[in-house]
Amino acid sequence: EGTARASAHVEVRRSSSRLKLRHIVEEMVTTEREYVRSLRYVIAHYFPEMERADLPQDLRGKRSVVFGNLEKLLDFHAHIFLQELEACWKHPLRVAHCFLRHEQFGLYALYSKNKPKSDALLASRGLAFFKVRKQRELGDRMDLCSYLLKPVQRMSKYALLLDDLIKEAGAAQEAERTSLRTALAAVKFQLRHGNDLLAMDAIRRCDVRPPPAESRHPSGPSANGGPTPTAGRPEGAGSAPAPGPLHRLEREEEARQAGLPL
Repeated sequence: EGTARASAHVEVRRSSSRLKLRHIVEEMVTTEREYVRSLRYVIAHYFPEMERADLPQDLRGKRSVVFGNLEKLLDFHAHIFLQELEACWKHPLRVAHCFLRHEQFGLYALYSKNKPKSDALLASRGLAFFKVRKQRELGDRMDLCSYLLKPVQRMSKYALLLDDLIKEAGAAQEAERTSLRTALAAVKFQLRHGNDLLAMDAIRRCDVRPPPAESRHPSGPSANGGPTPTAGRPEGAGSAPAPGPLHRLEREEEARQAGLPL
């Protein structure tokens, strides 16, 4: 009798865990649909405003700065990622593979890198223009800046939901938990990588010209017998890493914003 009671208790716990897992994925799918709707809303209602004759001069030709790579994000989520999440509704622990098979999540680091430029441009003239011209016309309580924050918030939401899935997955599902941990690490990497790209952008804008001739180190070993530091490059700096998918996405995005051919 005691064994039967223990088995029944274990089964109840498993059933409860399965239900919680499905609820987490249900929340992920439901909020993903809302996210896709928000991206579509911005593109449908705010992109055309950039073609208006009375657009402030500061905003002319700056669509890619204001909106970043929003169109690419919508294309990925609407046509690929949402359908994959929906297919996981009955198999919650398969969600990890949706995150691990796509390099498009690298778009988020690039979006985060561009965000301060977008914020600065909107703060100067854009917010007032869009509020008067479009937000009031739409009767929307949310301004454009709130919508443009959604991609950043979405990545943080993925991290929270993946963490919830890891906590609910049972010990018998260690392989799935490992995949979920890898997916969570990938999402957190993109959040960090966006900050890294911002820092790199700031470094590129710094003045790295060599010092005047009289203050340069003489050629050959330095006074303390060590090697002479190379101008414009930190000591110990190695060769540049080989370009991967994220580096390629970054180059494409910078070229697009500069109006260069890809």
